[in-house]
Amino acid sequence: MTKKNYKAVGVKKAKPLKLVSLFSGGGGLDLGLEAAGFETVFATDIDHHSCLTLEQGKKRAQELGLPFLKDAVIKQADVLSLSSAELLKLAGLKRGETDLLAGGPPCQAFSVFGKRLGIKDPRGQLPQQYLRLLVDLRPKTFMFENVFGLLSIHGGETFRDLCEALANPADGLTYKLSVQRLNSADYGVPQFRKRVFIIGTRISKALSDVPRICGDNLTTKSATKLVAMRTVNDAFKKLPPLGEKLANHTSRDHSQRIIDRYEALVHGERDSKTRINKLDPAKPSYTIIVGSDKGGGKGHVHPSEPREVSPRESARIQTFPDWWAFSGTSRHPIRQIGNAVPPILGAVIGREIVSQIFKQKRKSFKEIVEVLGQAHLFRENLNDL
Repeated sequence: MTKKNYKAVGVKKAKPLKLVSLFSGGGGLDLGLEAAGFETVFATDIDHHSCLTLEQGKKRAQELGLPFLKDAVIKQADVLSLSSAELLKLAGLKRGETDLLAGGPPCQAFSVFGKRLGIKDPRGQLPQQYLRLLVDLRPKTFMFENVFGLLSIHGGETFRDLCEALANPADGLTYKLSVQRLNSADYGVPQFRKRVFIIGTRISKALSDVPRICGDNLTTKSATKLVAMRTVNDAFKKLPPLGEKLANHTSRDHSQRIIDRYEALVHGERDSKTRINKLDPAKPSYTIIVGSDKGGGKGHVHPSEPREVSPRESARIQTFPDWWAFSGTSRHPIRQIGNAVPPILGAVIGREIVSQIFKQKRKSFKEIVEVLGQAHLFRENLNDL
């Protein structure tokens, strides 16, 4: 998308809302929130390749005349050693000036959070570090994202403890919470992906809801007409062949034995060895698989070719724009892609925060789709969404 095209979609230059991004990864949540009207002033992650992705994305966005990460300070850091004083200085903010603090510690952190092994295991300290920075920065609003499993760990006790801590993180500091349990496929993302978002505010009523974009209008109550869920076919529309034009658009070399196995699968069937599914072109994708810290991340099986999908195809499924390239080789791009919040989902949540909490103009879904480079997903009239 060119600078001229960006202006044409009607995005008005309103007062920017300052976003501080933690556990930023490959930048999906940042892209989405900025498409909704936020301005990232500081983004951080412990992973070297994730920070390179953000830096490269920032540069590329400037070349295209797009607003993403324009003035963001990007810092590779372990959150355990990141001081709030340094963060505020780099972000050019004072305590209480951050409009939105956003991010979610890796999900492994919650198996050792709270009363269990949190003190002994570094992963268990990550939610505590989020709370530490929440207290020190005192943002007007925060967003805490994680997997659905967070709701049931330790019989739900961990989730209850976390919500209590987020609602009352310090004496004299309280937040009104909204817990949103969302499936990406309901919001224009061609992927079934369930996540929980805890959104807190100290300046307004709690966020009420995040209206769906997709669904059955005969059974779903909505003030606007919903569109059908997006499919794998929609995601892959106009993609060039492997190895051509787009970054990260290569696939693994498979042995003939694996090729034969993948070719024999029917749509929706799981391969017995790799334990990944063959995508159905007429349905949303299964959730992108990340793998462990030691590797193992991979795409699903392509719907019409006997191979695993490329990282770029997985990025399409996650609604990353084609110009957004991921640093690293092999496992690094797919981990960044698989760990990310889909930008479109981040944007539809972000626009409700902008509208309901900050009382600013709510971006249309059409504006969000255009600025994120996702027009290939939709044939419908999006003006009313």
